[in-house]
Amino acid sequence: MTPLVFGGRFGWLHAGQGSHGVVLCNPFGHEEAWGHKAMRYLAEELSRRDIPVLRFDYLATGDSVDIDHESDRLDDFVADIGAAVERLRHETGVTRVTLCGLRLGGTLAALASHHPLVDSLALLAPVVKGRHYLRELTALRSTWVENLPLDVRARQMDSPYHVLGQVYSEAFRNRLSGLDLGKSMSRHPAIPKRVFVADMRPGASQSLCTALRDRGVDVQADSFDDYFEFMQETASSTLPEKTLKRTAQWIAQGMAEDELGDLAPARTRKASRPSMSDDAIIETPEAVERPVIFGAAGLFGILCEPRDRLAGGPVIVITNTAGSVHQGDSCLSVRFAREMAQRGIASLRFDARGIGDSPARSPDGTLDTTASIHAESTIDDVATAGAWLKRKGYDNVIAFGICSGAYSALRASLVEPAIAAVIAVNLQRFYIPERLTLQELRNQRRNTMARLGPAILKPGKWWLVLSGQRGFKPILKAFASNAAARLQSQLLGVTRRKPVHAGGNESLTDPHSVVHALERKGVRTLLVYGAGDEGLDQLNAHFGRHGKKLSRTARVKAAVCGDVDHALYDTRALASVIALSETFIQDLQPRSVPVMEPVAPLGVSQQL
Repeated sequence: MTPLVFGGRFGWLHAGQGSHGVVLCNPFGHEEAWGHKAMRYLAEELSRRDIPVLRFDYLATGDSVDIDHESDRLDDFVADIGAAVERLRHETGVTRVTLCGLRLGGTLAALASHHPLVDSLALLAPVVKGRHYLRELTALRSTWVENLPLDVRARQMDSPYHVLGQVYSEAFRNRLSGLDLGKSMSRHPAIPKRVFVADMRPGASQSLCTALRDRGVDVQADSFDDYFEFMQETASSTLPEKTLKRTAQWIAQGMAEDELGDLAPARTRKASRPSMSDDAIIETPEAVERPVIFGAAGLFGILCEPRDRLAGGPVIVITNTAGSVHQGDSCLSVRFAREMAQRGIASLRFDARGIGDSPARSPDGTLDTTASIHAESTIDDVATAGAWLKRKGYDNVIAFGICSGAYSALRASLVEPAIAAVIAVNLQRFYIPERLTLQELRNQRRNTMARLGPAILKPGKWWLVLSGQRGFKPILKAFASNAAARLQSQLLGVTRRKPVHAGGNESLTDPHSVVHALERKGVRTLLVYGAGDEGLDQLNAHFGRHGKKLSRTARVKAAVCGDVDHALYDTRALASVIALSETFIQDLQPRSVPVMEPVAPLGVSQQL
């Protein structure tokens, strides 16, 4: 697969020799990150069948250039799909195109199907009624707000309307509210010959299918059986292989019938590694961004450099949060990178193995069906990114991450000398065994002091325990563990050293040993927490309330912010972290003379 940029839109071209190609149309907002692995899987599944595929980011989404967020973007997105069809024709010479879209991307694909090259549609859980879609978004936002700490929740009253970080302007919401895809297609100027629809619920697209059949379209309605296991946050999501394979089969079958030939069996070659294109440069007002491939594993990232950057200077490694692609949830990592570029600070947002657009973790190239968010391989990849940037001549390499990304950033700094500093936002644990499952970790988080403390005063919570619906032993264990940590903190202090084995990342299993190691290595560390975040539980237990005992250390500090939610979905939370990060980085001084390594053509590492 090859990255390319057309009209400010970033995309990936998956190789194929056929005359019939496919353009994949992303979902929107939080569903874009949630659906990324599925879209890549489908592109590779089609490419194995020798079908050329282009998947891309609409303007103002993903890695594409930014435009006005206040307008109604629906027509702009439809126009982006038309541009993608033309780019696929230019790159491959295809004469017919299937548009395949997921969720709102399916809706946009249908609206863009009047393009003369488009002869078929594959719609995966498409949005048929805009009002229903907005109700889903509102319900998801309400659930998020209800689970916020009280201080952060109160601030949402005058916050811009967003759903898990994606702002929806009033104009865009009004347009979505009036959307009825069945009615739109009944009067569409041109319609495709064949349509495949996979519904998350029986009959969800009935009005659309009826409208299409009334116009003579061959419609195959199917079920998206694994939708609800798939369409959720990336830490829990399961790849919907069954539905994706059926979709690829339907597309390939239709192409074979059109060509009056036999359906060629899917090839079993490995998914290709990313390669580079000469014109894959993203230019924004504040920065020039280039896709890069580095490290022995062929990791993929976007190097974002300020337009007026001087030689050297600081650079931030932006890690993956859970299993989310390098763009971040609702493009948070892209926004962070470009905001820092405005302040003269470069960054690399990249994907670890098994995530986003980097190669799979398994040697045979098979994508993981579920995310492994605390894998040692992820920590190794963050270390690889830091070392690569240091060789490019940057003075200070700072690892930045949120939640699980904070963990991989912190742990990588313990093993990679090139990483001079860490900004860890809402770090949940200083050490997490790789074998610990996500469910086990969540069970532990159920019994944090942030949750148990207020629950003591609620009779309903005690009733859950007394009635046997909630176990008492885990609660008792949590209080005992917290008390033991506080006692240890009093006895040891923070500045007293504990023995650490050479190269001892394996031995750094408690917060004190981690802090001592950071001090010994000289890693400047900023631990940022929201005032009600559950990660404070371990910080408070070992280092005093809000980490006050860290004031005795020279390099490790904590900052607790009242307006910061866990994932930085709120725009003001992101602004607060950007301000803290800028101040922190400005205070860093180069620790050594940079060793310049010429950047290889097209950003490809000379390790390859």
